[in-house]
Amino acid sequence: MNSKIFFIICTFSVVLFSNKILTQTRQNVTGRVIDFHDSSPLPGVNILLVELRLGAATDGKGNFIFKNIPDGNYTIRASFVGHQTVVEKITVPLEKDVEIEMIESAIDLKEITVTGNPLETDPKNIAQTTLLLSKLDLQVKRKSTLGETLNFQPGISIRSNGTATSYPVIRGFSNNRVLILEDGLRIGDLSNASDDHGISGDGSTPEKIEVLRGPASLLYGSNAIGGVVNIITDIIPQSVPQFFDGSIIIEGSSVNNEYLGSAHLNYGIDKLSFHGNYFRRDGNDYKISGGSKVLNSDFKSDGYQLGAAFHPTWGVTGLSFSEFNSEYGIPVNQSEEGGEGPIYLDMSKKQFRFLNELSSIKSFIKSLSLKAVYQDYKHKEISRTTGEVGTNFGLKTFSADLSFKHEPFFNKLNGVFGLWGLNQSYTVEGEEAFTPNADYLAFAAYFYEQADFNPLYIQFGARYEMNKSDIPSAILSDSLFQEKNKNYQSFSGSIGIVYNLTEQLSIYGNIANAFRAPTVEELSSFAIHEATLSFDIGNRNLLQENNLGFDLGLRLIKGNHSAEINVYYNSIKNFIYRSNAGLFYPEEEGGSGFPGFNDSSGIPVFIYSQAEASLYGVEGKARYEFFRGFSTTVIFDYVRGKNESNDTNLPQMPPLRFSIEQRYATDYYWGGIQWKLVSEQDKTAPNEEPTKGYGLVDLYAGFKLITGRFAHIFDLKAENLLDQSYKDHLSALKEFTFMPGRNFELAYKFIF
Repeated sequence: MNSKIFFIICTFSVVLFSNKILTQTRQNVTGRVIDFHDSSPLPGVNILLVELRLGAATDGKGNFIFKNIPDGNYTIRASFVGHQTVVEKITVPLEKDVEIEMIESAIDLKEITVTGNPLETDPKNIAQTTLLLSKLDLQVKRKSTLGETLNFQPGISIRSNGTATSYPVIRGFSNNRVLILEDGLRIGDLSNASDDHGISGDGSTPEKIEVLRGPASLLYGSNAIGGVVNIITDIIPQSVPQFFDGSIIIEGSSVNNEYLGSAHLNYGIDKLSFHGNYFRRDGNDYKISGGSKVLNSDFKSDGYQLGAAFHPTWGVTGLSFSEFNSEYGIPVNQSEEGGEGPIYLDMSKKQFRFLNELSSIKSFIKSLSLKAVYQDYKHKEISRTTGEVGTNFGLKTFSADLSFKHEPFFNKLNGVFGLWGLNQSYTVEGEEAFTPNADYLAFAAYFYEQADFNPLYIQFGARYEMNKSDIPSAILSDSLFQEKNKNYQSFSGSIGIVYNLTEQLSIYGNIANAFRAPTVEELSSFAIHEATLSFDIGNRNLLQENNLGFDLGLRLIKGNHSAEINVYYNSIKNFIYRSNAGLFYPEEEGGSGFPGFNDSSGIPVFIYSQAEASLYGVEGKARYEFFRGFSTTVIFDYVRGKNESNDTNLPQMPPLRFSIEQRYATDYYWGGIQWKLVSEQDKTAPNEEPTKGYGLVDLYAGFKLITGRFAHIFDLKAENLLDQSYKDHLSALKEFTFMPGRNFELAYKFIF
């Protein structure tokens, strides 16, 4: 209810402030962008007039124009693939055309992350480890799923159940401990609940992806113990295009005969901007090394987004609607008995979003931002053999976040405070339902502050959150479970320090406590989950998790070189984990252990338990540019998870990994090779099988062709070039099949 009141108040403020737009003298702002080294023009550079949220792009001669600009002082921001972002101040009327020189670089020092960084601080002064994929990095790494796109970034691996489903694993944390956001709001699906549930989004939609590793609950709340992944899109446009523009992508892959077609369109009129996109992606069963296919691993998906925004001088307000649909199979071990044969999922999600931002408020509050979303998510688990629907899942979500930036205290202390609310209705129906329904309600108040005592920066904050789960009575596997209401309250806080030893070298540390409330799957499962072919047993006495996390890092940014190494330690009280009980469910009475279970054959039984646990590790990334355009990137990470209650290993922990990438990139050509090494994982939990190590070689190359005001981009990738047979330790399929074999991918992007 509080979130709805905030929504109404801020919508009214749009009308109130919109009448204060003043008429001023106007003129065109023209300019040119050139290469710093040889003064050649740079076409296709993105230009933003920050204060007016106007966007433009340079033509084939490097020229750009903003029309009818009022007199005043402005900021121009120029960004381009393979170059450092340039920020310049201008005054209108201009004495002469704007000229911008851009420097080729493997590292973009001016690219700012916003996830976990509401004050948009320089990245080198942030006390937590952050990751940003944009421009060429995102173009080279982009895959059909979010997890695959992020895989092999420092500290990030994936849990998967075929090529259609993958979910990021950050420092050993996964599922409900890693929070997926879209433009700062929760994604509103069930991808964090089970290995077979895919993320309700396509890899072709992000403009950039930001990752905040480590406890991030201050700004985002429960489920962010491991970290936050923020998918940033342009569904609600942040600027007004000067011309009708957009892009079309056509892409194909050989390992599963996959193809993608997508289109992004942008248009602006005065202070109004519009965005629309559509995509369709289809893929057949994927092939492993040697050419054999993994049955029931096919998928098809499509979706669209429509958004509009109004950009007056005081801020921006916008609305959007999107729809996502997907059908995909869950590979199963054909040699196993039990279940009803192969299962496929039919997923859909509709989403309405609202954004209102007010800036330059002349009071203690200098700006405010309201973000709200309503999501209606559904998926059905259907038998391939009979066509019968085994289970229907539904999740309806309304969430809102209202935040305020305040004027500095003592010219040193800047910060944000806000309110957040969430209301969810979860339903599961059908003869094979393995959990009861549930309703969730959450509310939080938070603040985040930063003190600037250059070269020392201090960041601290706190959050109070209430979570309530209402679980009605239900019959599961012929057993009656009574109604259960669970209430959780928590107070979390963090403090981080960054000290700049030199202009290029800094050391940072962070201490934070975070919490997570148990999910309905963890509390109340008691049935066969057909999609994963397991019998899951929940525990209604589970307590909330509490994590105390420590980070210590060293960061170097010098010219076109960068390096960062980080060590971390997490002590988790009441850690919830799902483990193999060493028992089987034969779907008939009799046996030992639990009633109806045995220790010889049938569907494997997994139970949810709690323990005192610790997760700790080290990760690092270094990028060195030897000469113009030629760079080497080295990444490594290692994590251990321990059950401190019985001195055993936690299940599903990623092994030690190392990669080295050589890249050459210019304005019009790029190419590279990446060698990935993964060690064996023999530090396994009880009843968990170890996996062998492996090595992979990937190649990529591309070029850009300019014809008039149009750009044509061609990309070729070769993944697992040597066609290695390997099993990923976090794959749900590792017991009976391998990961994908050699894959060639060709993509064409037309920009107009």
